[in-house]
Amino acid sequence: MPRSADFPKLKSRMNCSNCSKSSKCKGCTSKCFPVPLTKAQVKHILERFDSNGDHRLSKQELKNALHYLGSHFPNWRAAQALNRADGNHDGYISEDEMDGLVEYVWQCGYTIS
Repeated sequence: MPRSADFPKLKSRMNCSNCSKSSKCKGCTSKCFPVPLTKAQVKHILERFDSNGDHRLSKQELKNALHYLGSHFPNWRAAQALNRADGNHDGYISEDEMDGLVEYVWQCGYTIS
């Protein structure tokens, strides 16, 4: 699950999609729903998981990012992401392959709740 403390820029997005109050609001009359992540937020989160700073994501780094995003099967999802986004088949997502990865992860529909 995304944690606003880890991503201060996202903190303003951690709101009820109906009333703009905190996600644990009690004041709105309609039910509060999770807010979908934007592509920019997905990219920012994925880039934060480049733990060794080599500007590419290994399968393990990708698995950690997907687990953080709330994937129930991060190992499988990481393998699928590599299959779709790793154009040169070197086992890493490089900077020029990042847009394909962001698109794939964004289509998975992760949310801020």
